[in-house]
Amino acid sequence: MEIPIYHKAITMNALASGLDATIYGTLKQGLRSPGKDSGVFMGRQFVHIMRSLAEHKSPEEFISTLVPELSELDAKELLREGLEIADTMERPERGGAASRWDCAIVYAISRALRPDEVIETGTGVGATSLMALRGTDVTSNVSLTTFDREESVTGDDAIPYYRWEEMPLSGVGRLIPEQDRERVVFVLGDILETLPRWIHDERLSPRTPVRALVILDSLHTPEHQIFEMDHLWPILADGSVVLCDDTTYGWTDTVGTYSNCGFLGGVKK
Repeated sequence: MEIPIYHKAITMNALASGLDATIYGTLKQGLRSPGKDSGVFMGRQFVHIMRSLAEHKSPEEFISTLVPELSELDAKELLREGLEIADTMERPERGGAASRWDCAIVYAISRALRPDEVIETGTGVGATSLMALRGTDVTSNVSLTTFDREESVTGDDAIPYYRWEEMPLSGVGRLIPEQDRERVVFVLGDILETLPRWIHDERLSPRTPVRALVILDSLHTPEHQIFEMDHLWPILADGSVVLCDDTTYGWTDTVGTYSNCGFLGGVKK
């Protein structure tokens, strides 16, 4: 059921959009945890939400914090470009696509940062993948490595987790245009196995650090956000930026900051 005032708020306001997703995820995870674990999680996550609300930044301020050489005026212009792209993007009926604000922020930071590489966990239908690709169009030879599940079932978010090569119109990464295929590397499978293996095989961490934009948007649990940061942070060169969607206390415990825009957390190395 659509509630006009509510749905307009989460479309037009970054904080409302992020708070909506974070509360939903917190309740969903908390109710799935047994007994005492549920209480501990809900208590710590409540503190995280309150402190994050206090540290919330406007999209322009958030971007300027992560890319300080960019003025808020320039950040605002990049956000406008990103929102225009996001508003023309196909939106699936259920789940799997980031909010228009998250998409616009990813685009703006990609343009301003000019990373050597983009690394993403949690491809989904490929909304933020697409925005990162468009943001790095002006930089030659920037690749996107994106991690997601590979299963023969449809998840709670209604995404069929099949290989993109086999189901380019309905599977993981369906929004990524065909012309970008050569720039995208899909790593599909259990990320608890694929991420450490990829780092070992492709990066020989931390001896070959890369200046990257990292987008964490896979499993939104404290333990998993800690796992991803523990593995990715050492391979990143100074100047890299990490974004984390739907932050939990695991994220803030790891990075030591509550800086966010609509619970999209960000930290610069």
